[in-house]
Order: sequence, then C-alpha cells, then structure tokens
Amino acid sequence: MKNINKQFKSCSKFVALILIFGFLAIGNIGGCNNNNSGGSDNGGGLGSTATFMFSGGQFGVDYSWTSVSRCRNNRDISMDGCDVNAAFVNNPSAPMPDCTGSANPFCTLDECVDCYEVDTSEMKTVGANIMRLYSPNYSVTEAASKQGVKVVVGTENGTIAMLANDPSFATTYLMGQFGPPYITPLEPHIKDGTIVGIILGNEVNGSFGCTPCSPSLLGMAATNLRTALNAITGGSSVKIATTLVGIPTSPTTPTAEEYCNASDIDAVGFDLYCPLKGQSPPGETTVCTGKNVPAGCNTPPQCVDVSITGWYEMNTPTACLGKSFIAETGYTTGDTNNPGSNMTSLFSDLTTMLDTYKTWACTNQIQSFYFEWFDEDESNINAPNKFFGIYEWTTTAATQNYPAAKYQDTVSNLFTCP
Repeated sequence: MKNINKQFKSCSKFVALILIFGFLAIGNIGGCNNNNSGGSDNGGGLGSTATFMFSGGQFGVDYSWTSVSRCRNNRDISMDGCDVNAAFVNNPSAPMPDCTGSANPFCTLDECVDCYEVDTSEMKTVGANIMRLYSPNYSVTEAASKQGVKVVVGTENGTIAMLANDPSFATTYLMGQFGPPYITPLEPHIKDGTIVGIILGNEVNGSFGCTPCSPSLLGMAATNLRTALNAITGGSSVKIATTLVGIPTSPTTPTAEEYCNASDIDAVGFDLYCPLKGQSPPGETTVCTGKNVPAGCNTPPQCVDVSITGWYEMNTPTACLGKSFIAETGYTTGDTNNPGSNMTSLFSDLTTMLDTYKTWACTNQIQSFYFEWFDEDESNINAPNKFFGIYEWTTTAATQNYPAAKYQDTVSNLFTCP
C-alpha cells in the first residue's frame, strides 16, 4: 500500500493502525455501534437493489504490491514491490538491470509483469475478475490486462488537493508525467479497458492526507479528473470513487451522505470489519455496543450479522444507495504484534465469516472487495494488516510454489454467488 512516487505516502497502513484501536473506542467508525446521528438513513434496510459500480464481477480482491509483495528484487524487504517506475515509457534509456541478484530495485518490465501475472492468473482461475490497487503500478495492470482481470486503481490522498487545485494536473497524472522521477501511467490501461475505476484517496474521512479530505475538495478533484478521462478513448466509462472508514454519521465530521453527494463521485466504498480486527485471538473481549446484542458479537457469523451487514443496512444514507460498495472487509487470524503468529485454529472462523458475508452480499447485490489476496506477514516488517489475507503469504513462497489458502472452503466460492 505504498506509493511508487515517494512524494505521496499511502496512508492505508497508518489508518489501519488507527482502526485496530479505533474499533475499541470510536463507535462511528465501525464495530456494532448503531449511531444514526447526522445524515439520513434508509431506516433499517437497503431499500433498493444496488448496482455494481465497476465492471468485472460482484466480488473482487484488494492487492498490495509494495514492500510486502512477493514480486521484488532479490527478496529484499527494504525495497518496494517490483516496478520499473515507468522509466520505460518516459525515459527509455534509463538502466533496468535484471532482478535476480541485482542491487538495483528496478527490474525489467518483462520480469515484473511475469511475476505479477502468476497472481493475476490465479485470480482469474478462482473467478476473482476484478482487483483493487492502492496505488498505480504499470506492471500489475499489464499482468491483469493479459489475464483479463479488471482493475480499480487508487490514488494517494496527497494527490487530491493537486487534482482539485490544478485542472491540468489530472492529465499529467493519467499520463504518468510528473515526479521526480516518474509515476506509473494509467492511460494505456484506461484505453485498453483494464482500468475500470479510479479511487481518489484511501479512507479520506480519516486523519491522514487531507485531515479529512472534505467532500467539496474531493468533488473538485473528481470533476477535473472526469474532464481528463473524457479526453481519453474509453475514459467516460471509468468510474470515479473514494473510500471511507466505516460509515460516518457523526455531525462533527462530513457524513457518508455528503461524500456520496460530492460532484462527479460515481461511487463510495466503505471499509467494514468485524470488531477487534487487530486482536489475538479476534473476539477475545466483547466490545460491541448499541444494538443490545453484545454476546457473540466478535465471533463469526455474529460479527458479520451485527458489525458489517447490520451496520451497512442501518446506517447507509439514502444518497449512497445504488452507488456504494464494500471496499474492504476481512477477519484477522493472528496477532499483528507477533509476526508469524497466524493461528490455524482461527481459519474456520475466517471461513464462516467470509461465507456468511458473501451470502449477504449476494442477496443484497452489494459489490465487494475482500481484504486481501495475501497476508502482509513479514518477520521483520511492521505491517498493520498482517493476517487478513485469503492466502498465507510467506517469505519463501516462490512463484512455482503458490501459497496455500487459509480459507477452508474452495477459494472460488468466495467470488461466485449461489
């Protein structure tokens, strides 16, 4: 979840740390709290059939390609994921030595694409026909394009003000022509139909980036981005979205309804989890409040019933109906403070949680992205999202030895409705 361009830091990992503790204390960003203050809601039901915001399938998966990626030079954990930094487009003479054994983190384009194509091929095999990236990476989207997997690509919170304040910056951004040195161009994979959505920022109502990014600022950024997209062949079919922490209803910060009403925002994604997502084991302490159903709130499938489905149905404002999706949802299987602590005894709970959630999402026609494809579990990486993957990532996992899934049912069952 890091940005290729070091100017713009992705906040997803820091926000996830906030979420780990925030679920314990702040009712309006998750858990089982039913806080309906601020903004209108639909009175306890979805009220209408939702529309899938992005083409590619009802269920997709979030995919991190940065420092915890399997695809990086010489397995050096200090380096970002395999990426040629778009030099092959903007500066063909830039040196790109071989990945294997090289001290230079930049690999050849073919090497990067080949590595990521192992993952996109596996996604295609199990029916995960759409994935979400937190920041652009040409190699990933090229690998997805080769496998017919659609991509919703994120931008960094730091780009929102630039997009809002400078109409010409949107074109520059899509072309990948700013820096230094460069950032991944999006235009080629917009033109070939691989990129079907662009997410402005990540959890923009959080405490990073715009602190928070206001709906009006987001709307200005989206309007300028829409103008630039319309100038690109096929650009008009690309959805512009954003994502929020939980479903905010507090009158002290912008509500979900205000974000859903922002100019040129086609979709708003909510990040919703079972409570205690950072605890080990999950649900060790009951913290749910509100609906008078604390017993079992942290144990699947109850955590889904009262934390995710209940929260969505009771708090989704009318303005968001038909234009919302679940951007992240998952269930931790280990102690984020203890690397390598994945607990196989919790894998059955993960199975129950995902099956229960999927049934609800199918019934209510909610487009969803599971968080995430791999665990971010490095023995000496301080990653806050270590145990939420469908697959148990390991430092020794080679491309020819694909990691085993933690999910105890057939993984393809996650991506298809009954």
